Amino acid sequence: TDLKRELGSSVAKAWSALIKSSSSSNKSQCSKVREREAQEPAPLHNLCTNSQVQAVRLFVAGDRSKVGKSSVCLGLLGCLLNSGYAPSELAYIKPATQCEEAQLIEKWCKTKGISACVPIGPIVYYKGFTRAYLNGETESSDELLRRAGEAVDDLAKGKRVIIIDGVGYPAVGSITGTDNASVARACGRQNKTHGRIPVPVLLVGKSGVGDAIDSYNLNATYFAHCNVPVIGAVFNKLSIDGYYSLANCKEAIEKYFDRSSTTAFGFIPVIPSLSNVREELGSAEEKLKSALEAADLFVHDFAKRVDVSLIVKAAREASGSVSRKRSADNDTPQVTTKCRKVESESKSMKPTISRTVIEALAKSQGAASG
Repeated sequence: TDLKRELGSSVAKAWSALIKSSSSSNKSQCSKVREREAQEPAPLHNLCTNSQVQAVRLFVAGDRSKVGKSSVCLGLLGCLLNSGYAPSELAYIKPATQCEEAQLIEKWCKTKGISACVPIGPIVYYKGFTRAYLNGETESSDELLRRAGEAVDDLAKGKRVIIIDGVGYPAVGSITGTDNASVARACGRQNKTHGRIPVPVLLVGKSGVGDAIDSYNLNATYFAHCNVPVIGAVFNKLSIDGYYSLANCKEAIEKYFDRSSTTAFGFIPVIPSLSNVREELGSAEEKLKSALEAADLFVHDFAKRVDVSLIVKAAREASGSVSRKRSADNDTPQVTTKCRKVESESKSMKPTISRTVIEALAKSQGAASG
């Protein structure tokens, strides 16, 4: 097979063994969510059949840059598509980004007929953006967040699930009042009584055990501090053999989550063929074809290792819980005083210099990023 030729027969055998053993490994974690479900839960593609029900919104965040957030988004979309969702019922958006290069998920969505795909949203951290913002030369954080929310609202029309891709680690963008928690709050569904309901967050964690859990808790706390619910995590790019193998890490991490109120929804091995996809997207057609084939391979394995049904149900349930809590205590989630101060001061900011000028000036001075 292509997988054997790529990874070598010995690694392929290890991969095959992991695949065979994956089906029974999520029982302890899944039980926590299933206890809250009906005795006979509906199939994945029937989770949201009522056209009057608002789309399930899910925010995918990471504990660091390049942990595989967009790959997880692709895996989620692929599983939903394969389970019976129509391409027209799904949507993807990355409201804030540091990278404007071609992305695999955009190419993949196009081939699968998912037209509601926005890989570059309203908030772009281009070179010079941060300093220009602090100088009052860009749109305010309020305006940027408003546009992000409106972009998600537009995409969500007529959809059953919309996947919202985060940027970097949770605090990225905090200097401009547009960190991941603020974006998740701004992109939530509208509630007539209580305003927007924050989008539930799925964290993408790293390989390992101690560092993986410590990082998860650190980043989950950041969202919780801003009253944004975190439903749990998937752990990505785990080795398929050795001391830090997927099987070894999975066993240890699940023991931790058995005592947690959130869920480890799955564990994903590293796929070498996806490692340099970004560099290949702009090259020869054959390389792009290879990258798309690797994406399909990833979706196939993702479905075996990640319980997408539980993720969607947990996201819907978390949104409902926040709404009910606000109704019960008339609670309006607040961010830190510092964040509110930034938003308040930013209201008076009006763009005075274009992006072209800001970026050209920053480049001339040696800026590497936003």
